[in-house]
Amino acid sequence: MISTTNKKDKFNIEVKSWILYDLGNSAFFTTVLAAFFPLFFASYWSDGLEDLISTQYLTICLTITNLFILLCAPIIGAVSDFMNLTKQLFIFFTLLGACLVGSFFFIDQGEYLTPLILYGIALFSASSGIVLYDKMLLQIARHDQLTKVSSYGYAFGYLGGGFLFAVNAFMVLEPSLFGLNDAVDATKWAFVTVAVWWTIFLIPLVLNYDNRPIQAQGNLKDALFSVYETLKSFSKIAQNASNRNALIFLIAFFFYIDGVHTVMSLAAIFGDNIGIEQSSIITALIVVQFVGFPATLFWSYIGNKFSDKFVIYSTIFIYFCGVIFSMFLSTSTEFFILAALIGSVQGGIQAASRSLFSKLIPPHQSGEFFGLYNTFGRAGAVMGPALVGLFIAIFESIRIALLPVIILFFLGAAILYFVKVNPSNFQNTNEII
Repeated sequence: MISTTNKKDKFNIEVKSWILYDLGNSAFFTTVLAAFFPLFFASYWSDGLEDLISTQYLTICLTITNLFILLCAPIIGAVSDFMNLTKQLFIFFTLLGACLVGSFFFIDQGEYLTPLILYGIALFSASSGIVLYDKMLLQIARHDQLTKVSSYGYAFGYLGGGFLFAVNAFMVLEPSLFGLNDAVDATKWAFVTVAVWWTIFLIPLVLNYDNRPIQAQGNLKDALFSVYETLKSFSKIAQNASNRNALIFLIAFFFYIDGVHTVMSLAAIFGDNIGIEQSSIITALIVVQFVGFPATLFWSYIGNKFSDKFVIYSTIFIYFCGVIFSMFLSTSTEFFILAALIGSVQGGIQAASRSLFSKLIPPHQSGEFFGLYNTFGRAGAVMGPALVGLFIAIFESIRIALLPVIILFFLGAAILYFVKVNPSNFQNTNEII
């Protein structure tokens, strides 16, 4: 009995490779998305533009990019299901995203349009890869491991992404120690390191993950028709109680993850707009990463002891308090407190959401359903930046622009109440796929 338990607790080589990939992938979302791109765009690439105008351009870019992700995520998921191309598409999107991030090195000061376009495509590529990455979780991990593996992915993502971000931040703050001319030179080289780091941590998954043949196979036409039918009506999702719960969860997820994405992508430029020094913003974002690692493992423990749903409710409440606090902060110390607060829940809410959803869906349609999962997530990511940009245009205040985020967290929590989790519907997905 003891040896069986120990064996069940161990991760296989595919799971370990899957977790390792998050170390590389997270470098994009920390160094690029959360920190250096918005700050460098505001101070270098959009040189000559007013701060609020620069922020509006960034929110427009995020809105357009996430609209494309919204439209394409279910197609990518369905194509990977029907044509057995999960691994191939995953490699393609990852390498494309890494190459585009590396290309930031060559963009000169004042060329605000070029970096926005390349950034949009890189974000699209990273997000498309996540559709397939999330799908892999259901294929490689047993049901009793889902919460733990999902949380480990985010936790080690914080560790790996945080480590590289700390190095990059040190490069920017002390460029002479690295033989670099100035902070501009250091920031450009930071983008190159992300591209290399991201690619390196792709390799284990490339070597150790194999595509799974699924029950439904066909050609591109079949895949596109499947997406059309799914988007035309949610009859597939509403066939039984478990799938209806998946639909209710997606609606709740649509709202609250919007707040998460908005906070993540606009936190740095928010701090810049209210007068926090960029060096303090970078330091605060390092705090987010290194608080995030142990905090995500903590939420994994809570999720296993209680439930994923309990974790989501708890983290939404903390986010809600954090957003209200941010509307009144004015000093670097207060910004550090906010960073620690957000870092303590960012990985937990994402890991618990992915874990809960994976327990509500049919395994043989994992790609399509995770395409919908990312579609709903990106739909929210469209709405958040768009509303922030709209409020900036109307009120000309970055603080007031945070009001929609509070409402979205509240709506997500309210709808999540109606998601019912029935343990009898859980299956050992490793045996099915």
